[in-house]
Amino acid sequence: MIANYHTHTRRCNHAEGSEREYVQCALEAGLQILGFSDHSPYIFPGDYYSWFRMKPEQLEAYAGTILALRSEYRGRIQIPLGLEMEYYPALLPQLLPLLRDQPLDYLILGQHFLGNEIGDHYSGHPTADKTHLQRYCDQSIDAMQSGLFTYFAHPDLLNYAGDDASFYRQQMRRICREARECAMPLEINLLGMLEGKHYPNSRFWEIAAEEGCSVILGRDAHKPRQLLEHTCEQRALEIVNTYGLHLLDTVTLRKP
Repeated sequence: MIANYHTHTRRCNHAEGSEREYVQCALEAGLQILGFSDHSPYIFPGDYYSWFRMKPEQLEAYAGTILALRSEYRGRIQIPLGLEMEYYPALLPQLLPLLRDQPLDYLILGQHFLGNEIGDHYSGHPTADKTHLQRYCDQSIDAMQSGLFTYFAHPDLLNYAGDDASFYRQQMRRICREARECAMPLEINLLGMLEGKHYPNSRFWEIAAEEGCSVILGRDAHKPRQLLEHTCEQRALEIVNTYGLHLLDTVTLRKP
């Protein structure tokens, strides 16, 4: 890997280490590009707030920290500024002006919840409910068509545990076809592999290969030294080679 665009910070409440430590480990790993993409803030109604994302008032300091490191390490490594964000249609009108006030280089799509999150299904929980899978695909397709996102992180996150394999293939094929039409790279997520989660899901990547999708490897780093872990990188390359996926070294960033 020469680029990793999926990197978190302590502002999301479940990552460790300083931003500088991530940069130093990226240099040690031989990366040429280290993109920071911590979990985007959202403006929720009432007193609800996600535990796993920064708050709106932290966004400016986040951006300032990354831009300062970009200046300090200029000529040694590229450090684009991004966010990982869900596509929540009802909440976007309030959020987008906040994001566009910051010098963001890109957004990556990570659809952790359905709907607008509050009281809805978490995508990583096992479900045999076909409507959860169909809604995940519908919402992901709308997100890709929005033009907001550079790539789709862990697109195989929806943990369908039903016994209708043909339905899974039918629905996930819709995502893969839209990704191809939108020229949207799909991420093989190395943290899911490192932590033994249900993704990367070989069923999904077989479909992605059949549809001619482009893929990028993403470390989804929550600890600086995860940038130095190579076993999962090799396992991800085995997925690429097994299915004949089109692997990208870098992606073209899309400003939101």
